Amino acid sequence: MKVPTVLCRLSVPLAAALVFSTATQAEPATPQQIEQTGKAAEAYFAAHPEKLGEIVSTYLAEHPEFLVAAGESLRQRQQIAQQQAMVQNAVIHRDRLLAAGDPVVGPVDAKAAVVAFVEENCVNCNITQDLIHANPDVRFIFKKLPSAGSANKALQENVTLVKQIGFTNMPAFVVLPQEKDPVIQRISVMSGNVSADALIMAIQKAKG
Repeated sequence: MKVPTVLCRLSVPLAAALVFSTATQAEPATPQQIEQTGKAAEAYFAAHPEKLGEIVSTYLAEHPEFLVAAGESLRQRQQIAQQQAMVQNAVIHRDRLLAAGDPVVGPVDAKAAVVAFVEENCVNCNITQDLIHANPDVRFIFKKLPSAGSANKALQENVTLVKQIGFTNMPAFVVLPQEKDPVIQRISVMSGNVSADALIMAIQKAKG
């Protein structure tokens, strides 16, 4: 029976960890020793594929920290992927983000803009007057969202835009250059309890 490639690959670092975590050597294992052990493990599991799952299960049961680390790594990768997708969506909907018609503070030709999605009854929401005064060369755009029970249908377009960007928490912010084809690495998307320091860093990044 042929062992799946992914399991063979797993056997190398796992076998090395199994051997050297229980060994009582005076000196740390060398890369050559680890490689030799890995090759031996791969050959063993190729001949005894039924043993791999058993050994993996036993090892992980005795070392649950690996599962915790793997779960955290997966969560971080998912967050990064979600963040990248939201930035791409911000690029797609750039014109609507910067469109006129919403309350604005700052010059129309500013190098950078902070687009804030906030409830209609929220005055500034995380955008303090100090932050605005400290960045007179930044355009702050406030896109109002209807609060619970609101009958303001004119704000529904902003609700649609929030969904298209991918935000789920409010308030939400897109900080981006106002140039026509911005460098994607200079765009930031943030939501929830965003600090003034985080917004300042995003503004500096957007300015380039």
